Amino acid sequence: MARVVVVGGGFGGLAVAARLAKLGHDVSLCESSPHLGGAVRDVTQDGFRWDAGPAAMTLPATVRDLFRKSGRPLERVLDLTPVTSPRRHVFADGTVLDLPVASRAGQRQALEERLSPAAAASWEATVDGLTQTWELLRTQALEVPFGGARDLGVGGLRALGLPRSLRSFGRARLSDPRAVQILEYAALPEGSDPARAPAFTAVAAYVERTFGLWSCPGGFAGLARALGTRLAERGVAARLGAEVVEVTTEVDRVTGVRLATGEEVAADVVVTDVDTRTLADTLLPRPSGPLRKQTRRIRLAPAASPVLLGLRDSGGDPMPVETVLHGSPGTGEPALVVRVPEDPSAAPAGHRAVTVSVRGDLGGRDPVEVLAGRGLDLRSRITVRVEGPATSYGPRWRGAWRGLGVPTNQTAVRGLFVVGATAHPGPGVPYVFLGAAAVAEQVGKA
Repeated sequence: MARVVVVGGGFGGLAVAARLAKLGHDVSLCESSPHLGGAVRDVTQDGFRWDAGPAAMTLPATVRDLFRKSGRPLERVLDLTPVTSPRRHVFADGTVLDLPVASRAGQRQALEERLSPAAAASWEATVDGLTQTWELLRTQALEVPFGGARDLGVGGLRALGLPRSLRSFGRARLSDPRAVQILEYAALPEGSDPARAPAFTAVAAYVERTFGLWSCPGGFAGLARALGTRLAERGVAARLGAEVVEVTTEVDRVTGVRLATGEEVAADVVVTDVDTRTLADTLLPRPSGPLRKQTRRIRLAPAASPVLLGLRDSGGDPMPVETVLHGSPGTGEPALVVRVPEDPSAAPAGHRAVTVSVRGDLGGRDPVEVLAGRGLDLRSRITVRVEGPATSYGPRWRGAWRGLGVPTNQTAVRGLFVVGATAHPGPGVPYVFLGAAAVAEQVGKA
């Protein structure tokens, strides 16, 4: 069995360390900060708690598989909770649509009632038609080690609809511009342009409808803590405050890492859960070869700071878990997203912990004021306001044909692997976990 050093304690590093330790490898993890979880943490003030990072995820099987294959099942550690309330879409023309996430019939009924029967029919046909896209991605790029576009072949790339963009895909298939906005919201994280994303990203609407959205009681920081406990159970030496300044190599093979203190840790395998550009430009001895060429293509979405609010309950219509206030179609006006966790422990009695984020550029305007101008006036109910930590949501799509630009999980340096948002398959909790699973499989075969 191999001596493994994992660099970085985000979800990718935690997941791969747990899997490799269960397989019998001698695993240590080095995290430069004083806590595990990377960008996943919570912010607390005056009895309120907000998630700094993801608030919900799809594909819960990725978490269950991780816990089952590293020790006790997830259900014995913590519960993932399905999001049962619809996502509320508020459009520039005043239309309000409460769209169920995980119900085909519910989506059809809501779209018929609030948009039109034609809009409902075209939405259902479009999402149904993404089944094959999902199966292709799942079986050839997500649940198996992925070597790049060549693994999909010409036929696979054509089946994914390349080089058509997400925007052109939606406009060609959906009869109502508001339905196009719904599709683009579901498909893209903050910071991405639907005109530059490939058509196959529309599959997110199918994934949500099929597998639902799930939250973690106590926030996703609780999942990070549970993974930290799993590492301890598996005998992983997790070193906090241990900054790695170099991944050491000999010829074309990894030999370990060197810490800021000067200590060198020998390893047969190194897995990094850091920005792969940092790995290529800073941590690897020059030249870094193909990895550097790959990482130069990455374009990160701008970091965004959410506004965290503590609100008094209105006593009226309760706010749904997520409200999306769309801008006018075709104007580039940003959408605002208001999230309210269902977890009652997130706020004192009679209050709600609310996160307001912006998809786009408000030009310096206050998001709370913009919300009020769009019909959601929260100002009189605010008891606490906190500017959340700036968070980047990972790479953004560079063009319908050019992809995210992230490198594959196995590098050209023998024994060196990469996971996390800037490695295949990209950002998002379930996808980071899928990348970690692929790395564990590849290390086992090395």
